[in-house]
Amino acid sequence: MYARLTTFRVKSDKLEDMRRWREVNEAKIYAQPGLREWIGMMDDKGEFTVLAVFDDEKAARDAMPQVRALWSDMASMIENGPTAKFLEVLAAKNMATRGVIMA
Repeated sequence: MYARLTTFRVKSDKLEDMRRWREVNEAKIYAQPGLREWIGMMDDKGEFTVLAVFDDEKAARDAMPQVRALWSDMASMIENGPTAKFLEVLAAKNMATRGVIMA
């Protein structure tokens, strides 16, 4: 498995807009090919972190055009462009117990 870790800051007056945007765009988020898990986290200051776990590195990188389109849609709500980091998943016990196979 492979992960994309994305971070960005939501404008302070757009926190609720971001929550609604995520709900409205849930189907697009989960439509990324090879996506196994998506976890979005936001602190009370608007720092947002997304952990997206994919089948493999190719799937994680191939999803970037869809991700860039999502980022474009939320551009008015964030302070700076998102940053993405790609990581090999070394352990994911809970995912494994749900039938997710680790390579």
